[in-house]
Amino acid sequence: MAWLAPALYGFAAGFMMSILLGVVFFMLIQAGIQHGIKKGVIIASGVIAGDLIFLSLAISFTAAISDFLQKYQQSISWVGGLLLLAMGGWTWFKKRRDGQEHKEVKGLHSARDFFVKPFVINILNPANAAWWLGLYSLPPASAYVIDQKIVFGAFAILAIFSTEVGIAAGASLLKKYIKEKWLKKVDKLVATVMFIMGLNLMIRVVL
Repeated sequence: MAWLAPALYGFAAGFMMSILLGVVFFMLIQAGIQHGIKKGVIIASGVIAGDLIFLSLAISFTAAISDFLQKYQQSISWVGGLLLLAMGGWTWFKKRRDGQEHKEVKGLHSARDFFVKPFVINILNPANAAWWLGLYSLPPASAYVIDQKIVFGAFAILAIFSTEVGIAAGASLLKKYIKEKWLKKVDKLVATVMFIMGLNLMIRVVL
C-alpha cells in the first residue's frame, strides 16, 4: 500500500504532462496521420528517453540540477529556441510530394526524424526539466523515500508513453480520411507551433 499512492499520483502527473506536450503533441498527430502508429511509438520513445534522463537527475540531484538551470537558463533557452526555429523553418519550407509518406527511407533517416528530433526538443526545453524537478521538490513526492520516488517516476513515464502512443494511434485512424492537401496543412501547423515555442523561449530570456 505504501506504493499505491505514489503510483496513482505519478500516473496522474504523467498524464497531465503528456497532454501539455506542445510541439511533441502536434508531431505525434503528424506522424500518426502520415506514417501510422509505428512512427508515433518511435517519437514517444524519443520523448521518454529525454524524460528518463530528467527523472534520474531529479531523483538523485534535485538541488544541484535546480542550481544548474538557474545558472544556465538563458543559454539553454537560446539554444532550444534557435533549434525550434530551425526545425520549424525546415518543416515549413520542405517540399512534400504526393504519396511521400509511403516512400520512407529506412534506417538512420527514421531514427533521426522520429527519435532524435523529439529527444532533442525534450532535452532542450527548460520547462520540461523544471516540471520534473518540481514534481520531486513539492509534496507529496518530496516526502517519498527512494523506492516510492522510483515508483512515482515509473508510473509517470508509463502514463506519458501510453498517452502519446494513444494520440498517434488516434491520428493514424484518420489517415484514410485525410487528403494530401490536409497533410500539407498539418506540416504547416507543426512548423507554426515550433516557431511560436522557439520565439517564446527566446522572448522569455530577453524579458
